[in-house]
Formats: sequence, C-alpha cells, structure tokens
Amino acid sequence: MAMPERRIGMHVRTGRGLERAAASIAELRLDTIALFTGNPSAWRSAAVDVRATDQFRKEMERLDVRPVLSHAMYLINLASPNPTFYQKSQDALVEELVRAPAYGCDDVVAHIGSHMGEGREAGIARAVKALDAVLSRAAGGSGLLLEISAGGGAYIGSRFEDVAEILDALPQHAPRLGVCLDTAHAYASGYDLAGKEGMRAAIDRLVELVPAARVRACHCNDTTVACGGKADRHHHVGQGNIGMEGFRELLHDPALAHAAFILETPGEEMLEGLQNLTTLRELAR
Repeated sequence: MAMPERRIGMHVRTGRGLERAAASIAELRLDTIALFTGNPSAWRSAAVDVRATDQFRKEMERLDVRPVLSHAMYLINLASPNPTFYQKSQDALVEELVRAPAYGCDDVVAHIGSHMGEGREAGIARAVKALDAVLSRAAGGSGLLLEISAGGGAYIGSRFEDVAEILDALPQHAPRLGVCLDTAHAYASGYDLAGKEGMRAAIDRLVELVPAARVRACHCNDTTVACGGKADRHHHVGQGNIGMEGFRELLHDPALAHAAFILETPGEEMLEGLQNLTTLRELAR
C-alpha cells in the first residue's frame, strides 16, 4: 500500500504584503503554511485588509494549500497568575481566533504560557479556565492548537502530560482544540527524538496520551540544544541533534500522516528555507 503524501510547508513571512507572500508560496510549491496575521510581539494588530485577505484566501484555495495555520502572538500567557495579564492574554487570543479565518486559517497555534512560579497544577487550572472562556467567546472562529514548549521550570506544555491533561479537561471543545508538536521544543524539554528509535519512542508516548487525530501539526525544526537543555533554538533539518533519521521516522509515521509538517528554520525562504524544504521532501519519500 502506497504511503499517503505528506503535506509539507513552512512559516511564511507576510510583512512585505500578502500578494508577495502568495507568490513565494506558489514558487516554493508549499502544501501547507503558517503565518502571523499581525505583529507577534505587540498586543494590538492592524485591522484586517478585507480585499487583500480575500485575494490571499482564494489564491491558497487555487494552489490547494491546506491547512493554513496562524501563530498567535508571543505575549500571550494563559497560565499567568497576574489578573490583568491573564485577561489581556485571553482577549488577544479571542481576537486572533476571530480574525484568522479572514486569512483562510483552519487553526491558530499558541503557546500555553508560564505559571510564574506558582506551580504546575495552578498553571494548568488557569489555562483550562482561560481556554474554556476563549473558545466559548470565539465561537465560529478558527480551531486552536497548543504547542509543545521548550521547557524551563515555569512553562506549561513542555511535557506531553500537560497538553493531555488540558485536553481531557475540555471535552466540550474537543473538535476545535488540538496539539502542535514542535520537534526542537520537545527535544529541548527532554524528549530524546534523535534517530529513528528516539523519534519512534517520543511519538508513541505522545499518541498514548493524546489521540493522534488531535495532533494536527508538526513544526519540523532541528536543534543544537542538548536534550533537556530547555532552550528554544531552531536549526536546519538534519544538521542538529535530532538528525536525518529522526525526521525520516516522523514523516513516515502512519499515525501522523494527516498532520501539517511545517518548517520554522532560520534563514531566507528562498535560500535556507528551500534547502530545508527539499530535505523534508526527500525524507518523506
């Protein structure tokens, strides 16, 4: 039986305009993409340019680029003990979930955040409460994928158990709430994804805790950070500690065949980006 073709793409830059982004997507022949709908380091984003987003959405449909994912701003912290910051984070995520469909986004990827020293249980409880409120307020908006984080003492989401516990606590939102596996983050948080055996063990553990169908995206990033090093540094595919065979195993895993495999590697889209894209496509064969 032939292996289903994997949908492979990258996070694309939109700062130079959606028309130029669409041209790059077509030239690179991307199957799937991620993008920022606004400034990832600011609380407020510019209003949606309806004409530009309509054209972009139609072009993605014409090119059969799917899924289209947005990445929420980095400032959001759904586990924050600070009431003002906690509410601001919810409001910002609601806004992103509501605006993302204008760009054709199926899902928004977001980090859970940090409990700021108050403990894992308290952080997860706050995240569950925030996510329930956000998804209820943004009814009809995009879905939401919780990204595995690179770790550190106060961050929620560096362990697969964290996201599993949050998903299990929100069955009412199951159709819209899923997971994004980031390989560099998982490795930095202590999962040894190196080589075929390492990747196999990590995937098995993830889908033991989270139904495979709810792992809807994989950020394919190598890293030079030591396993368990808790640092978020992305590197070119196959040139870091995870290595070629680790990514080959990920791309050939039948349980995740449905996922979007998206690069977030450093460099220019048409140079290093294309090289990483070519590597992933070759590994997927």
